[in-house]
Amino acid sequence: MTTTDTRSTKELFRQWRSGDAEAGQVMAQRFADWYYAIATSRLGEKVGREPCERACAKFGEGVIKQNDARALVTWAHGIIKEEVAEKGGRATDGDEPSSYTGGQKPKDLLVRTRKALPAEVKLVEACYRGLNDAEIQKLAEPLGGMPIGVLKARYRVKQWMRDNAKVPFEVAPNDPVLDRAPLPLYESGRMANAAEEANFEQWMLSDLDLCKDIAEFAQFAIALRGGLPAEKDVPQASQSSDASGSSSSFKDDDEPAASGSRVGATAAIGGVALLGVGAVVLLVLLVVVAVVVKMMM
Repeated sequence: MTTTDTRSTKELFRQWRSGDAEAGQVMAQRFADWYYAIATSRLGEKVGREPCERACAKFGEGVIKQNDARALVTWAHGIIKEEVAEKGGRATDGDEPSSYTGGQKPKDLLVRTRKALPAEVKLVEACYRGLNDAEIQKLAEPLGGMPIGVLKARYRVKQWMRDNAKVPFEVAPNDPVLDRAPLPLYESGRMANAAEEANFEQWMLSDLDLCKDIAEFAQFAIALRGGLPAEKDVPQASQSSDASGSSSSFKDDDEPAASGSRVGATAAIGGVALLGVGAVVLLVLLVVVAVVVKMMM
């Protein structure tokens, strides 16, 4: 995944149209990552795979005809929106293990985390399940209110699972970027309207670290939308607490636990590491890149 290239998507597009093959490759990777994050967040890895592949194929077929860099993102976003909509738009529940969950069921992991961070998990679950705004606001007050409080709780949940349950999260900052405060609202389907949601998804393309964050948490977001089981309904193996016996206090100055062991191969968004998807979609885009560059010469 390319994160160091600071050129905008418009710049990459214009340079590619001018015959720059390297700019085209970076652009292709960026769109593959973006499509994957949207499809996975909305539908999960398994169901989202086909819409992602189809969207990338359509992008590859149609991008040659695009001449206006200003209209590129809106056009490209329409493709993935249509593909995701055909699969239902947004999954409302699920408990599917994946590489991003370390091969473990997300609800089991969230229940384990709830024993260590009860307030944080309660807040995140309330938001993702669609409880009323007044109740969520009350739960979020100790962490700064809505929506930043939910984002902070979300990252504490990610940190705990990374450090105590071998979940290969890479994006779990102690101090969240304030611009990402709407992220939990997007993942839970609580944005004000379709236009606001579309604007957020298009903004994601400018921040591939955000795309990775969303893809990492996708299976957990889907699990939270459907709600977590009560303690009595959880298999015994999933009820063990962390060795330190820590509990949540909702203090902003809490230090995260020391990093624990990690899963050997951390999942990556895009490229050939995209869990079998990227090797297909990126190849399609790179072929298009090569053809257009050859035509320009």
